[in-house]
Amino acid sequence: MKNYITFLLLFITASTFSQSNSKIQKKVLMVVSSYGKDNGHTRPGFEFEEFVDAYNVFTQNNIKVTVASPKGGSVIADKFDPKKEKNKAFLTNDNTASILTKTIATSRINPSSFQAIYIVGGKGAMFDIPYDSALQDIILNLYKRKGTVLAAVCHGPSAFVNVKHQNKYILDKVRITGFSNEEEHIFKSKWVNEFPFLLEDALIKKGASYQKGSFMLENVVISGKFITGQNPASTKASAEAVVKAFGVLPLPRTTAKQDATLEVIKKFLNSQLDQNALRKESNADSYQFKLIATYGFILIQNSKDRKESLEKGIALITFAKPYFFNENFQLLVAKKLMVLNKNSDAKKVLDELVAKNLMKKEAEVLLNEIAKF
Repeated sequence: MKNYITFLLLFITASTFSQSNSKIQKKVLMVVSSYGKDNGHTRPGFEFEEFVDAYNVFTQNNIKVTVASPKGGSVIADKFDPKKEKNKAFLTNDNTASILTKTIATSRINPSSFQAIYIVGGKGAMFDIPYDSALQDIILNLYKRKGTVLAAVCHGPSAFVNVKHQNKYILDKVRITGFSNEEEHIFKSKWVNEFPFLLEDALIKKGASYQKGSFMLENVVISGKFITGQNPASTKASAEAVVKAFGVLPLPRTTAKQDATLEVIKKFLNSQLDQNALRKESNADSYQFKLIATYGFILIQNSKDRKESLEKGIALITFAKPYFFNENFQLLVAKKLMVLNKNSDAKKVLDELVAKNLMKKEAEVLLNEIAKF
């Protein structure tokens, strides 16, 4: 009986410890670039909205955040809209307003205090983040410990490219993503030619299996303890994946119109929605139709006249047309309909441009070409 009571007491103590241990607040080290200057005009910095989105996901799910940078102190983001609701909320809140003015230098961080690291992107991350030896030590510490997470978004995975363990790059055979070569080409940042490397190329060179999704749409890749997001649109989902890795179910996300718009574009491109389904669930307040049309325009411009890309780009512009009409977009649609040998459809688009006296001269030239067939 005495042995049973002793066993019971030990079991209760162990159970109590286990329960309290599971409730210990998790800690994430968020890292941003120190490279920025003059709001990204003189030198590129980090992406402010990526930081805010990830920070909000962590703190709303009771995860403690510490913010670090290679140099410490005040850090400069690339130009952003301070009036945007989430940005304004962060900048005017007494608890968050000064966070980015007093980041901790990575050389002063004790990595053993953290269960995860999350590296924010932005073009500045290509210049200082990959070469910060203190940051590499932090990453390696987390890499070698059990139950930890290595996370990054956009250009943030640049932090992993030079880290080795036992003379082997930690990226070897890891499935990973990050800002793609296609996205660099499409958005043509003035800094790209100064980058020490293209991120996609470097990840592959260091042994990673690079996973590319559609440009500027959510794509999160989980591989072992690595969690990476391809671009800014992947920030919230990648941060939520970190929360889930801690065994916590993230709080439901409030879906902004931009997020809903990008999601519907993704579903359409992945054939999860057809045009009829899109029309049924849409109205003037459903999505940012300018964004839908612009995505279609960019998709067409970078299609190299591949049939599927042309058709989907045309479909997106056409879907958005009742709510957002742009004559340049419509002229491009007409040209590509002609490439697809859909001259009757192209004629309808061109006739409308002529009737509206928009790009009339260009439209009439194409109508004359169609008339020859």
